[in-house]
Amino acid sequence: MRVQKLDVPVCTLGEGPVWSDRDGCLYYVDIPNYRVQSYTPSTRKHHAWTFPTFVGSLGECRSGGLIVSLGDRVVRFDPRKGLSSVEEFCILEADRPLNRLNDGKVDPWGRFWVGSVRIAEDAAEGQLWCVGANGTARLMRSDIGCSNSLAFDSSRGRVYFADSTKGLIEHAELDAARENIGSFQPFAKAGKGAPDGSCTDAAGCLWNAEWGGHRLCRYAPDGSLERVLDLPISRPSCCTFGGPDYRTLFVTTARYNMTPEELAQDPHAGALFSIELDDDSIQGRPADLFAI
Repeated sequence: MRVQKLDVPVCTLGEGPVWSDRDGCLYYVDIPNYRVQSYTPSTRKHHAWTFPTFVGSLGECRSGGLIVSLGDRVVRFDPRKGLSSVEEFCILEADRPLNRLNDGKVDPWGRFWVGSVRIAEDAAEGQLWCVGANGTARLMRSDIGCSNSLAFDSSRGRVYFADSTKGLIEHAELDAARENIGSFQPFAKAGKGAPDGSCTDAAGCLWNAEWGGHRLCRYAPDGSLERVLDLPISRPSCCTFGGPDYRTLFVTTARYNMTPEELAQDPHAGALFSIELDDDSIQGRPADLFAI
């Protein structure tokens, strides 16, 4: 395994990496610095766009551009056109000004799932939403401490989710019509840290970044821990596969709320990393696209 720290600005709270085949780059966010960012491996170029509020997560749209979760709403944004292209898509939590939207992911059927968290992280006031291409939003879950770990396995009709404050990754079944969701069931308990962002690979295994755990964990579809990748940073926040063959793991990290003593022990906190695996049998899959 080869772990490389990429030459991009450090994030306070890097999150939400999505590989774009169309643009040949990795999109990701820095939540408290209000930024959508991109990194293009072929040119080693980094770009950033600063919004007026928190930027929690993003996904690609079928017609071009991105779907982005901001403080209390979801917007469309085309990086090629800049901030003047931002269009409001739907408002989710105007009634909860102490919340912000957090982890989000497009599902295999073109919907954008996004959860929220109390900004101060002092109450279980978060919610989980499913946003359709027509702009309607369905409330899927409430009373969440910190919504995270959204990922999908289309072959098993499954959605993954974690309330990071509970340390447990759960899964639920989606019915054949993809309109309803079953009850969430325990899938895997985090070991050293809290379960943060996730992705699935081509084999249907779940990769989870353990916040505070210095590691990524790969879980088999039955929830068993298949392997652990130890990392040189304490707070990996999310991971995704990318590159032309989907064999590179990109990992966002954070330095959010770290003390000077913690930063001295973890000098690369907040950096963006790439990982080349030794196992050629492992491959990611393209990101799902929002159905607009």
